[in-house]
Amino acid sequence: MPQKHMHFHPSQAPSLAVVMFLVVSLLTGFGCSESLEEPGVVARVNGEPILLVEIEAVHDLKYLGLSSRHGTSMHRLQEEYGNVLAEILVQRLVAQFLDGRNLAVCDQEVEAAEQQVLADYPEGAFEQMLIEEYIHLERWREQLRAGLHQEKLIQKVLRPTVSIDYLEVDAYYRENIADFYLQPRVRFLLIQGQDRELVATALERFATETDTDMLDRRFGAVEVQVHTLREDNIPGDWQALLSGLEPQEATELLSRGPGGYQVLVLLERTEGRIIDPAQAYPLVERILLEKKLHLAFDTWLADALQYARVEVNEHLLTRQ
Repeated sequence: MPQKHMHFHPSQAPSLAVVMFLVVSLLTGFGCSESLEEPGVVARVNGEPILLVEIEAVHDLKYLGLSSRHGTSMHRLQEEYGNVLAEILVQRLVAQFLDGRNLAVCDQEVEAAEQQVLADYPEGAFEQMLIEEYIHLERWREQLRAGLHQEKLIQKVLRPTVSIDYLEVDAYYRENIADFYLQPRVRFLLIQGQDRELVATALERFATETDTDMLDRRFGAVEVQVHTLREDNIPGDWQALLSGLEPQEATELLSRGPGGYQVLVLLERTEGRIIDPAQAYPLVERILLEKKLHLAFDTWLADALQYARVEVNEHLLTRQ
């Protein structure tokens, strides 16, 4: 199999996006599978093959609907398949690293994760969806395992290397104080329906029955909804009506023409404010943790690429 090797300088710290760019740049002349001298093998990572059928399956998972909407030009396919190859390349590196440290995801972990996904679908619906999208179940499971591998790398290997102290959190909070401003908000009740008398009766009942879910069930022909919106997100006519109300005060019964009738009740008005440092701490900690884990992954990936043997079939490097 004619091959070219990808080498990375030790000083480089490429992120996944950089790896994808490097691989995509190699694939500018991506051709048909018939052109491969070793049937089905697109690349190898430390001797482990990446097969064309894998790339096709993952491409279907990621791009099938998108490609059908935007067309399937050769340039777009080259870019999409290059992105998929880069992603699988990194998946291989992660899996090999974990396997070498006895941290690889086991079948029981994959089964548990699969059951979590299936729990969101009626019985048989998920499998039917895969069939309709021409996605093989085993290929989907491979990608599920790859995602679990990446999560395990982050949690078991990278997370213990990352620490965040109070001074970092405090500095970020002060430097980005505008991000912690809560806009003024309004919480209000909307009662609407086709029958004027029913809407009026539901409003009267609200004085003694504050359970809006109960009201909504009791007056089947009337919608009773609670909304909490930023002041600047409230429709202009409603904003003007609510601005003149006190808490628990209602507007007059409003006619919507053919749409029926509605009434608004102001429940609560919250002034704009800056979140105090104690409340902001968990949010800032998550932001900083995400940034540091991203950098930790970049460093890990740079090291893995430094010592990896990545081979790409030479036919993929030839312009057609």
